[in-house]
Amino acid sequence: MSGDRHVLVTCGRFHPATGIVRALHQGPCRIDVVDSFKLATAMHSNAVDKLHVAAAAAPDPVQYVQDIAQIVQQRGIDLVVPSYEDGFFLARYADKIPAPLFAPAFDTIACLHDKARFIELCADLGLPAPRTEVVASRDDLRTAAGQFDAFVARPAYSRGGMVYLTNHGPRAGEISLDDCDPTAENPWLVQEYVEGNDACSFSVVRNGRVLVHCVYEPTIQASGGFSVQFSSIEDFGSLEVTSAICARFNYTGFIAFDFRRTPDGFVMIECNPRSSAGVFLTPKIWVADAVLGEPSETRIVEPGARRQYDAFLFRPGMVQLPARQLVRELLTTPDVYISAEDMLPALYFFINLRHWSKRAEREHIEFGQAFVGDVSWDGAPMPDWPANADP
Repeated sequence: MSGDRHVLVTCGRFHPATGIVRALHQGPCRIDVVDSFKLATAMHSNAVDKLHVAAAAAPDPVQYVQDIAQIVQQRGIDLVVPSYEDGFFLARYADKIPAPLFAPAFDTIACLHDKARFIELCADLGLPAPRTEVVASRDDLRTAAGQFDAFVARPAYSRGGMVYLTNHGPRAGEISLDDCDPTAENPWLVQEYVEGNDACSFSVVRNGRVLVHCVYEPTIQASGGFSVQFSSIEDFGSLEVTSAICARFNYTGFIAFDFRRTPDGFVMIECNPRSSAGVFLTPKIWVADAVLGEPSETRIVEPGARRQYDAFLFRPGMVQLPARQLVRELLTTPDVYISAEDMLPALYFFINLRHWSKRAEREHIEFGQAFVGDVSWDGAPMPDWPANADP
């Protein structure tokens, strides 16, 4: 690796972006960060050489890609490293960006991000997955839900459990069927509810080969389903699955999977073809080596590492914990942002949390939608590149 490499990390507000920036700083290399929100957490790490403000990806993909291309040209960027779904837009117009992307081809993303197509892929590969019906109307959703004693339903293009209809488990009744609106353009999956324990994986992959692999489980979850605290665990077969899928697509980039572990083995739930919280459990130099080079062997994170988001533990109503346990967790589990060598991201995360919470309240939407809605791709067709547009 060379210290002369100049990397642009995108979507600085997304939590793992800070982990990626700190990891790449071990490379070493020069790091720029971009987001449409100028107070985005990762942009204020002392590992960052320069921060940039660009258009939001989802409302105007063409302008976003033009902004990234301009940054790449002006700053002499050697590699663009997307941290979140804004990278899906970059992949769609990859030929317009004058630097390589650390991301898979758009066709690969489109297959893996679509939960319905992912279930089809699992069937093709002989991987265990829940019994599934795909529906395109509310009436069909009601009919499909009636076929299962216990079911879970969500959009084919969704993330982090932000939209989750179920009649079973701790999130039963969180939303009603009348709140759901499947369409042909945005279908929903209705699946048999699988009893078991959640687990996730995070991998760094190059040319179809898994270079870094971390398996972890949520040890504290927030209302809404996402992990507030997470711990690395022994692999239960996820590396073999990840390797098979990445080899099939000659995948390059970050990739994450969600699983449900049962007494009879694991079940595939979904794929997120981007980074995840597992980056915080992975040794920084491993991530840097894999993104900037190609180590000769696969590195697997050992079980026992634990990290958390302190700010979410402090937020009223997000986590239901007895006061004594809350204090214990704050004293014994490291926060992902707090670092003696890099303190500003921890401060800016509290600023971000307040900003996006206020926006959610003002616009009467969920926090997750406020936080990443304008950098997420929900399967809508992306426009053709205008003939008169630069580059």
